[in-house]
Amino acid sequence: MTTPSISVVVPTYNEAANVQMIYEGLAQALSGRSWELVVVDDDSPDGTADTVRALGRQHDNVRCVQRVQERGLCSAVHWGVQVAHGDVVVIMDGDLQHEPALIPQMLEALQAGHDIVSGSRFLQGASEQGLSQRRRRLSDWGNRLTNRFLGTALSDPLTGFFATSRRLFLESIPQMQADGFKVFFDLVYHNRKVTIRELPFAFQRRRHGQSKLDLYVLWLLGCDIVSKLSRGMLPPRLISFVGVGLIGSIFHFSILYASMDLGAVFWLAQAIATVVAMVFNFTINNVLTYSDDRLRGTGFYKGLLLYSLIASVGIVANVSTAQIAYLRLHGHTFIAATTGLVIDVIWRFVVSNRLIWGRSSMLRKPR
Repeated sequence: MTTPSISVVVPTYNEAANVQMIYEGLAQALSGRSWELVVVDDDSPDGTADTVRALGRQHDNVRCVQRVQERGLCSAVHWGVQVAHGDVVVIMDGDLQHEPALIPQMLEALQAGHDIVSGSRFLQGASEQGLSQRRRRLSDWGNRLTNRFLGTALSDPLTGFFATSRRLFLESIPQMQADGFKVFFDLVYHNRKVTIRELPFAFQRRRHGQSKLDLYVLWLLGCDIVSKLSRGMLPPRLISFVGVGLIGSIFHFSILYASMDLGAVFWLAQAIATVVAMVFNFTINNVLTYSDDRLRGTGFYKGLLLYSLIASVGIVANVSTAQIAYLRLHGHTFIAATTGLVIDVIWRFVVSNRLIWGRSSMLRKPR
C-alpha cells in the first residue's frame, strides 16, 4: 500500500452494522485518490473492531485501533489523527449521517487555502432530515452558546464532520481536551485566527444503532466552556462532578432540615441526607459526568453497591467532620454540613475515576 494523502478518521462504538457502508461510501466519493480509513473503536460489545479488521483483510487501506481501556469521542479522534498517514485528515461519525460525497468539496476548499473545512447541517442548501425537532432545538441552543463563547458566527459550530491538515491538528492536540465535548469546537477554540469554510450537506437519518445525542449535551457543553474559562486547569469531568454535587446538595439540605424538623438529632439527620444524596449523585453522574462509561442494567446496580461500600468511608468522614464542626460552631448547621460535604465530594470523585467508571474500573469484564 502506498502512503495515502487522505486519512478518514471515524470514532465508533457499536457501529458494526455501518462499517461496510461507510467504506463503500468513501470508496465511491474518493475514487482515484489515495486514501485510508482509520476506525478508532472503544471496544464495542457488538464486535465493531472485528468487523473492521475483517474489512481490512479485504482492503489494505483500512486500519482499526481498538481501545480497551479508553473511552470518549474526543480522545478517540485524537488517537486516530496521531496514527493517520495522510497529510489531510477528515473526521466523520460512524452512524452514516455524514455524507462521504461532501469530502471532495472539502478537499478543494482546503486546496484553495482554507485551514479548516466543515460540513454544516444548517447552512443554506443543507438538509436536516436526520434531526428530530427536539434535536434541532438542542442544536440551536448549543450553537448560540458556542458562537457567543467563540466570538464566531458559524452556522454549525458543533458539527462532527470536518477536514483539516494533519499538521494543524497535531499541533493543537497538546492544548485540546481529551475529555472535551466536541472536537471541532475544541479545535476552533485553539485556532481562532485560522480561516474556516462551511459547506452545506444533507444530514442523513441514522440507519443502525442508537443516537448518542441527548439532553445532557448542553450540560457537557457548559462544563467544557467552564473548563476553557479556567484555561484547562479544571477538567470538564471534575466540573461536571462538582456541578452534580451542587445539585445534590439541594436534596441533601432539604432532607437534612426536614429530618431535623421531624425531631431527628443532627448526626442522624446528616447521615440520612448524606445517603439519599449519595444515591442521587451516583445516578446523575452515571448519566452526565460519565456518559461515555455509563453503567446500564445490572452493571448500574453493581456500580451503586460498589460505590456505596467504598463511599461509606466518605460518609463516615462527612458525618464525623460535620458533627465536630457543628459542636465547635455551636450549632451552625449550614457551615457544619458544608464542611462534611466538601470532604465527601473530594473522596467520591477520586473513587469514581479510579474504580467505578474509569479505565481501572472493577466492573469492566475482561474480553
